[in-house]
Amino acid sequence: MNVLYASIPAWGHTYPVLPGLAELGGRGHRVQMLASASFAAEIARCAEPVGYDSPMDMPDDPVDLADMGRVLPLLLAEARAAYAALAAVRRPDVIVADVLSMAGWLLAEATGLPLVRVWPVFASNSEFSLHTDYASRTDDAESTAGFLSDVADFIADVGLSARPSVSPERFFSNEADHNIALYPRELQPRGDTFDERFTFVRPCIRPPEESADLPWLRGDGPLAAVSLGTVFTGNTAFFRTCVAGVDQLGWRAAVAVGPTLSRSDIGPVSDKVMLRGRLPMIDTLRNAAVLVSHGGLTSTVEALAHGVPVVIAPQIGEQRAVADQVEALGVGVRLREPFTPATVAEQLRTVAADPLLADRVAGLRARITGGRPGAEFADAVEHALA
Repeated sequence: MNVLYASIPAWGHTYPVLPGLAELGGRGHRVQMLASASFAAEIARCAEPVGYDSPMDMPDDPVDLADMGRVLPLLLAEARAAYAALAAVRRPDVIVADVLSMAGWLLAEATGLPLVRVWPVFASNSEFSLHTDYASRTDDAESTAGFLSDVADFIADVGLSARPSVSPERFFSNEADHNIALYPRELQPRGDTFDERFTFVRPCIRPPEESADLPWLRGDGPLAAVSLGTVFTGNTAFFRTCVAGVDQLGWRAAVAVGPTLSRSDIGPVSDKVMLRGRLPMIDTLRNAAVLVSHGGLTSTVEALAHGVPVVIAPQIGEQRAVADQVEALGVGVRLREPFTPATVAEQLRTVAADPLLADRVAGLRARITGGRPGAEFADAVEHALA
């Protein structure tokens, strides 16, 4: 097969599929993947990069994902840039597209090629939708109408206005005939309502980084990993509160503060605290007792795959859904606002000391891991053309 993969330049949407693409390549398929400058080197290890200039490529001023007045135009600009790059590629046999890659969906409509939708976030069907069940949008009727008008112009520009299956309203209607969810079914809200069109695969967990921080990460005493991912950085109060809470326990803390904060922003910290712009996350999780995070699905799955329970402080609706599922499964807790260092300390102590929670985490870890990384993903892509 000639496989063309379309994604967006975001860590949580890129890293989870790389082992699956490498597995497809190892089976003799040609694999090409849309690649912005920030991700081209990583992607080149697994697939042939299809380079393009992305307006979403690691902006210096990360967009608040709840600010739809900025997010929607950015997604549309990304779709335009990505579509131009994808349309120039030699015709593939199948298009595999991240749920937020509108360009991948439109190219499948334009060419009639089979489309496989990939869900690194919770999937949606007629019974469950992040957009409705966990809405966190801030746009109004006027801004929505303007956005749909701009989408209509884009659809006309690529010659798809006459297609009944293509409309501005379907820009976020992402369900396809073939769907791959990058996490186990039990994590999916209303998971029992998703039919045979959805394949839930063992997640593709990245290998250890073997970073220079390993000696410190392997040090004495419990370790708490603290991260808000790559979008919700700059929350100085969150990091100060978490560091102070970990310090009350006498634990160590490995903290990813993002690209804009420094050690001085967090305040005086002891040698038990390691601050980094970005943590070597897999190395960190292999040595951590607990992960404190925003509740991104990718980071949550990575933690559970390493047997690490999670304490989640959600920032947007999607992450509230993750926190709800984590609590329902009994593999972590939600850190509810407002919280103090004492609250953080108590939650960490409770989660780390609960033997029943540890058993549940171990059980879920066993279901997440095992087999060859990416094999089930590759099987699902091949099945779409069977």
